[in-house]
Amino acid sequence: MKKQQFLAGFFGPKRAITGVEITHLFLNVQTNAIGKALITGFAQTTENEEIKQFLYRGKQIAQKHVDIFSDFLKKEDLPAPMSWDTAVSDSKTPVFSDKLIMFHITGMIAAGIGNYGMAMAASPRRDIGLRYATLIPEISLYAEDGANIMINHGWLKEPPQAEDRDQLIKG
Repeated sequence: MKKQQFLAGFFGPKRAITGVEITHLFLNVQTNAIGKALITGFAQTTENEEIKQFLYRGKQIAQKHVDIFSDFLKKEDLPAPMSWDTAVSDSKTPVFSDKLIMFHITGMIAAGIGNYGMAMAASPRRDIGLRYATLIPEISLYAEDGANIMINHGWLKEPPQAEDRDQLIKG
């Protein structure tokens, strides 16, 4: 590298995306597409309206993120992964408990936030990094809503924590 233009991305000409940026964009399209398909199947089978609405919102967020990351790839004349929507059956028969569904979805959300953080750190082009940074708060608020549903149903257990040494000293 000889110029800071390598880092550009907001104004003026943009450099081609790097192999690492392509990898993260591709991965995040793929994981959101798989997540969308899983959420769709879960939403079809839950009878709890609150969870159904939560899952429907997740489906919309996942599709939005697929579109955003796919656009970066398409602008570079690169292919984006295909959707997994056709893999979802039309069954409405509950197979999993709502508790298990919420556990899996909140776990997927947490993994997605981690993926976005790694992708942001690995993307020197400013516009790509900023895009990840703007999506993390949206998905974090969605994760919080999922945690609140789990708390309200008594499904979320408090994890082990470090001792509060100040509290132990004070008595």
